Amino acid sequence: MQYDNRKSNAGLVIWGDIYELKNLWAFIHRVLDESTLLDEEDQLLTSLAYEVRHAFDRLRHKSVRKWYGEDSTPIYGFDCIWPVTLMQLGRLRAGLSFMPTVTRHDQSVMYGLESVVLNGLEDMLPGTSEQLYKMALRFAHDEADTVDSILDSRTGYFLSLTPRKRKDHLAAIFDSIGTVWARDNPLDPIVFEPFLGLSEYPTFKW
Repeated sequence: MQYDNRKSNAGLVIWGDIYELKNLWAFIHRVLDESTLLDEEDQLLTSLAYEVRHAFDRLRHKSVRKWYGEDSTPIYGFDCIWPVTLMQLGRLRAGLSFMPTVTRHDQSVMYGLESVVLNGLEDMLPGTSEQLYKMALRFAHDEADTVDSILDSRTGYFLSLTPRKRKDHLAAIFDSIGTVWARDNPLDPIVFEPFLGLSEYPTFKW
């Protein structure tokens, strides 16, 4: 798989050919079905599977992967919003750790997704990807409904910002999902209040 970061700094597009995306879709459902950490109807991961499915059904983005001296390969992509994608990645990795059997194929799909997302994040914010991923892995063990509710308000605030401020404040916004914030987190909790109980995200441009 591969990625394109959005110029708006709202997120990235994840691309894959039909086999890569079908493997990812099947893997997500396998983790949901077998992990003792996760609810089978986990909102974040079912929504990720939904987007992957719509991508390989050719209902999202379409492009081609060019090979040197070879014919181009059709690829299909789907949009991801940074705070949501980080949490999905962390929850998927944590869920994998609570499965009775993990195959090499499972690990290869997981590593492939981690590589795409974290490389994209590193391109946007050099030196931050591992720190933010560690946060996501920590939050993945908290009560899912509570985390998802907080994540909605943080994502709403994130999307309301300008592209520059999204980049500057992503780490602080993501840190604020936890019950204990970093001492140097510059955000005031009051900024999230207009986004509590969101039914949908604010309108924004990719």
